[in-house]
Amino acid sequence: MEFKDYYKVLGLAPSATAEDIKRTYKKLARKYHPDVSDEPDAQQKFQEVSEAYEVLKDADKRSEYDELYEYVNNPNQFQRDGGQHFRFDSDFSAEGQFEDLLRSIFGDRQGFTGSFDRRGFATPGRDVRHKLHVALEEAYTGATRQIRLGTMNGEKTINVKIPKGVVRGQELRLKGQGERGSGTEAGDLYLEIDFERHPLFEVDGKDIILVLPVAPWEAALGDSIEVPTLGGKVNLKIPANTQNGSKLRLKGRGLGTGDQIVVIKIINPKAASAEERHAFEALKSTFRLFDPRERMGQQTW
Repeated sequence: MEFKDYYKVLGLAPSATAEDIKRTYKKLARKYHPDVSDEPDAQQKFQEVSEAYEVLKDADKRSEYDELYEYVNNPNQFQRDGGQHFRFDSDFSAEGQFEDLLRSIFGDRQGFTGSFDRRGFATPGRDVRHKLHVALEEAYTGATRQIRLGTMNGEKTINVKIPKGVVRGQELRLKGQGERGSGTEAGDLYLEIDFERHPLFEVDGKDIILVLPVAPWEAALGDSIEVPTLGGKVNLKIPANTQNGSKLRLKGRGLGTGDQIVVIKIINPKAASAEERHAFEALKSTFRLFDPRERMGQQTW
């Protein structure tokens, strides 16, 4: 019965520290990752390294593995609680006892579901995490996206359903779409949502932010202006005497239960001609008592 020496796989001694294991795994994973490695046996090596790290990175799993490691290397001297001795014979006559020992070490009590047979130690599939960049329009309406992923088991194409109202940082779980271990079951694929840059909108949680340029007379007199939203254009009423930086809300135009917040930005026209300058001079005369800086003395800077 073959036993996999995970310390040997990583090129480490059993006395290696957790930091040594982590550092060595990262180095070997970069070396053998099928997407970048030119090694002829890269995929197999990457799987072996990942399998070793999956067990040794966890303090509890490593402690239990070390018991098994000691048992395999010193079978006649291995003793469990209660004084019971286990003997591992080359003809597998103690196979039943050995399986019981494995269940007590690697059973569900630590959430570890690995097994051991004549092919060696079989670890469960490994979960994989990736970021998925989606357009805001896709998040607003929901969509189906086809993506290609490179894993240690090779490249594959997956159809991903993007739920309506999904937000940045939300994870989508695709069961069984992760990487396979040395057993038959694959891990899960977790896709963390991020948003592609949008030319008009910013995102604040579930709310969509739009900065809307308006003319001074639109803000002063009030108006109805057509504005873009993720669901199409709508008319927005600008109240009279709206100030620069004012925020207007379009209910239900955000992501899910969110809204669209419209931030007013007043844009002054350039006074290029004599007629345009005269118009500003007339405005200045009409509002001669207006002082835009009168509240500066009341502010705490």
